[in-house]
Amino acid sequence: MSPVYEDFDLLIDRTGSIYRVRVIASPAGQTQATVALTPEIEAIRAAIAAGWQIDELDPALAKSWGQALYNVIFSGAAETCLLRSLDAARNNDAGLRIRLHLTDVPELATLPWELAFSPPRDRFLALSNATPIVRYMALAEGAPRLPVDPPLRMLCVLADPVDLAPRLDVESEWRSVRDAIAPLVEAGAVLLERLATPTVSELRGYLRRHAVNLLHFIGHGWFDAAAGQAGLVFEDETQQASLVNAEQLGVLLEGHSALRLVFLNACDGARVDERDAFQGVAQHLVRLGAPIVVAMQFAISSARAAMLAQEFYRAVADGYPAEAAITEARKALFAPGSAPDWATPVIFTRASDNRLVFRTPTATAAVVTPPTPRLAFEPEMVTIPAGPFLMGAADAPTEWRQHTVELPAYAIGKYPVTNAQYAAFVRQHKENRPLQSGWFFTTPPVTRLDHPVTGVTWRDAIAYCAWLSAQTGRRYRLPTEAEWEKAARGSDGRTYPWGEDPPTPLRCTSGASTAAVTATREGCSPYGVCDMVGNVREWTTTRWGEDARRAEFVYPYQSDEREAASERANELRICRGGAYDDPPSLLTCSARSIVHSDARLANVGFRVACDA
Repeated sequence: MSPVYEDFDLLIDRTGSIYRVRVIASPAGQTQATVALTPEIEAIRAAIAAGWQIDELDPALAKSWGQALYNVIFSGAAETCLLRSLDAARNNDAGLRIRLHLTDVPELATLPWELAFSPPRDRFLALSNATPIVRYMALAEGAPRLPVDPPLRMLCVLADPVDLAPRLDVESEWRSVRDAIAPLVEAGAVLLERLATPTVSELRGYLRRHAVNLLHFIGHGWFDAAAGQAGLVFEDETQQASLVNAEQLGVLLEGHSALRLVFLNACDGARVDERDAFQGVAQHLVRLGAPIVVAMQFAISSARAAMLAQEFYRAVADGYPAEAAITEARKALFAPGSAPDWATPVIFTRASDNRLVFRTPTATAAVVTPPTPRLAFEPEMVTIPAGPFLMGAADAPTEWRQHTVELPAYAIGKYPVTNAQYAAFVRQHKENRPLQSGWFFTTPPVTRLDHPVTGVTWRDAIAYCAWLSAQTGRRYRLPTEAEWEKAARGSDGRTYPWGEDPPTPLRCTSGASTAAVTATREGCSPYGVCDMVGNVREWTTTRWGEDARRAEFVYPYQSDEREAASERANELRICRGGAYDDPPSLLTCSARSIVHSDARLANVGFRVACDA
């Protein structure tokens, strides 16, 4: 269920050298306390000023720092008020949103309050949906309202200048965001687009033509303490770095009344100048009207940034308010014994309710509900947009020559169906268990749970799709060979899913047996569909015919009798993808092989598809 919150507003101000913590609103009333900055707090301030990064913090020290931070804001009467407020909120079936007001003490706004650790509750507050922490920016204007008539327009800006190191894996994060938001796209609640070129002029033009509700930036950030400036790194027309400071960004976005959320997946996006609480990028954007800004206060790796964004938007798709969605993203990053990079994201807001509500313009304000969440055993899907693509190879014989095929939108499995996913089906349908694939009756090999299932016939795969449809309420099926090829190569006619470069171990499985479906992280297609060549050949719905020497159906491809239902035994079907033991010629996007539908082979598996 989507969390609801009551507010716990905590303000820190200073008179001379005396700091005062005031609870200005809470379910348990108001209170205040005078606090002193301990040597531990001064050590944290000094470390941050010296360029310390959160990945240098071991778990024991993280808890020690977290307790020191907690003791500053929850001292004496303030802690009593917090505990009573938690009880009051719990009695109302609500969580307690801790809103930190730090604009009067910019020197303390630099501290990582998201690390606050509560000894009475023995946990980091920001890791619990019961106590999310937000940084509240009180302004003279009234609090903005977030409801927007669907569909919301979400724009992603991906900047990775060629002259700036380290290079970022922006494509991986783009795939993560796109996959996470897919349920809302499919429901018609969100329109997701990517800025064609990550330049300021391109963004300016896009904002003139479209009302953008969600803006997601993927790239580098920068902070210059000496100059008191911060900003983001865009690209110029030659793909070189273009530094854009917070003031320029503010001018670009100010007055764009449709904007509801800005997500800055860039280092230093949340850093602040000790002299001015509004000098940072995120803070400046909130001051100029953005209701919610999510930004990073420390450096974070591309892989962890992608995970963070994906989990945030998955929670948004499930109807969570922004602060609860960030908490879900923190949980995904949390690992016992590891550095606490889950505390890197900071959420700034001036909204009274951070729920991104999707409503229609009707008088009843009906809510657009996202589809049923994906079940644990259900394959992850990627939506492929409608449109044309090039099918076949340019140098193939006439009957298989490259040509243009137009397909409607559809969804396809991000990975082949794994042993673990297929096991849920086999426990109910023992007659469809894999053979000659290391399974012990209905139990898959424990060392290969994340490998693609093999040793299944074409009819086993069809039966699995029917079972999965019944379990989920979604109509799963096998893909056609045209759907498989478009998902693999995109619309640019590339040779391999990753482009034109030859296969490597990080792009394509090779060896004596299958590998984990996530092993080839650099081999994903332009749409973010992964492990498409080199692990297993994959069943499709498409028929070849009965004579292996002569195809009954040739190109140009069309949805004709080749896709018609057939009950013929041992009929030849088209497999795509090439396997771990196949020659390089079968590892291209256009390569095809034929397999008898009743065969159970150690190098043949499948992935699912469904209509969009």
